[in-house]
Amino acid sequence: MDSQFFRRRWLDFRNGHSIYLAFVLSFINFILIVYNLGISQAPVFKEALSNVWIFAAIFILIYIPAATLIGYWHRKKQYSVENEAWLQENWIWAWISNYQIRLIEGKATPEETKQVKEYLEAILKKQKKEFLIGQDQEDALNKQRRF
Repeated sequence: MDSQFFRRRWLDFRNGHSIYLAFVLSFINFILIVYNLGISQAPVFKEALSNVWIFAAIFILIYIPAATLIGYWHRKKQYSVENEAWLQENWIWAWISNYQIRLIEGKATPEETKQVKEYLEAILKKQKKEFLIGQDQEDALNKQRRF
């Protein structure tokens, strides 16, 4: 097996852990810590919120709308900043965009065109999207229909 296989599994593990599992565990942990260190120690709250389940329900009713509003703000205001920062670090996007500009200007060499096409075709084949490759589109579609 090549190192790409292990790198992709490592990426899958990190995404599954950080996006899903750690999120759920940290959310539950956060509720329990707030309850044990804040609510159960304060006499004012201890009587009203004597049960962790009552506290969790009230907490969730307040926390989910607040987090949703913050997420909405983030999507509307921060995504453009993040995307711009990402694009400034994405050499593949820069390479392909530079090639497209050179192609429009008529400065792209046949070698450049071949290199870009092979690179993109390899990605499309790997993703089983051969029908998007170009001239062979009709042949690829007919080939897919046969199977």
